[in-house]
Amino acid sequence: GTAYIAPGRGHMGVIRKKVTETSIKISEDDGSHIYKPSIDVLMLSVVESFSGQVLGVILTGLGNDGSKGMKEIKNKGGRTIAESEESCIVYGMPKAIVDAGIADKVVPLDEVAGEIINAV
Repeated sequence: GTAYIAPGRGHMGVIRKKVTETSIKISEDDGSHIYKPSIDVLMLSVVESFSGQVLGVILTGLGNDGSKGMKEIKNKGGRTIAESEESCIVYGMPKAIVDAGIADKVVPLDEVAGEIINAV
């Protein structure tokens, strides 16, 4: 597989050009997002490109970034996983998902990989 890392100055998104062709788009921040890069921007672009075939995972982090994206993943029929408080360094982002009731699974970090494998 391949890992892509979003630059700190803006946002990363996914664009599906054809069924077999997907690309990564980097965009500058327009000032509408508190967090840069924003996981919501990435997740919403993934949902737009792949609809219900999406698995969203939120791990430790500050704030509520990811809440909009995870909610949309769930609304479109995808699955969602949040890291549990017991293993988080900062229980901000996962807590927002859990409190909103949009996490299908809430598991400690050492169980996340297994849940991803089970989901796909």
